[in-house]
Amino acid sequence: MRKLLSLALSLMMVAFVFTGCAKAKDAAQGVAEQAVESAEKSEEAEAGAAEEAQQSAPDGGTASAFYSAYMEAKSDVLTRLMDGIGNNPDTMMSAFSFLGISMSDLYLLPALYFGLGESSVATALAMMGAKDVTYNEQGNQYTVAYKNSEDKESSLTGTYDKGKSLVAVGSTNGKEDVFAETYRTAFGYVGQFYFIAEDGTATLYQVSISGTDGVFGVLTGVDRPAALTGSEAADFPKAAKEWYAITGNTITGMTAEGKSVNFAYVPSENEG
Repeated sequence: MRKLLSLALSLMMVAFVFTGCAKAKDAAQGVAEQAVESAEKSEEAEAGAAEEAQQSAPDGGTASAFYSAYMEAKSDVLTRLMDGIGNNPDTMMSAFSFLGISMSDLYLLPALYFGLGESSVATALAMMGAKDVTYNEQGNQYTVAYKNSEDKESSLTGTYDKGKSLVAVGSTNGKEDVFAETYRTAFGYVGQFYFIAEDGTATLYQVSISGTDGVFGVLTGVDRPAALTGSEAADFPKAAKEWYAITGNTITGMTAEGKSVNFAYVPSENEG
């Protein structure tokens, strides 16, 4: 995830440089440094969650193990797709569309600790500047409440259907602003992340992962989506106005401006 944020934020820096505004460039640099630092801490927390999940349930039976497996699969595909899009002159600026998808991992960090106990999630969230963490587990339902780094009351509640799905709802200061779903399918995973920003702007990200291939859709200004079923087709995110896919070494898609995308993916040196 750190690589994804670094790439997207680097592009943001380039955009500000083009404006020629020194204050804007300084502000962008500050935002970039903070975001990458948060991503680095989140990576450490995610690694810890994966290790704990494996130790507590080698068969992948916990909600933590289920969500960790999805996150790893999604991150691998998204990294390849972002690498290709960010290195293609015609699609370079489209990388901005993926910033929210990357940041969703931060919002859903508590889900990586569902089933592992309060001390585990408290330690992980403390790395992100959270405090007053409480954890509650009843059957297949989990709730994590805390004050975030901005001292806002935050919570994430999840319902886990063992080996099949994880549905989570999040809120800030008592107002619901996150809805997320992950389903295991015959070909891999499908998922969606719906987020309402402080200004009321709503964005929906839809995901389909099949091995090293995947499709990511982006919709803005939409209402909370209908729940997934787990029977969605592998290309279901292509119904979005803006979407990007990687199949083998080919990247296709439709930009926010309605421009068709189709080119060969050539890994950059650091992607090997």
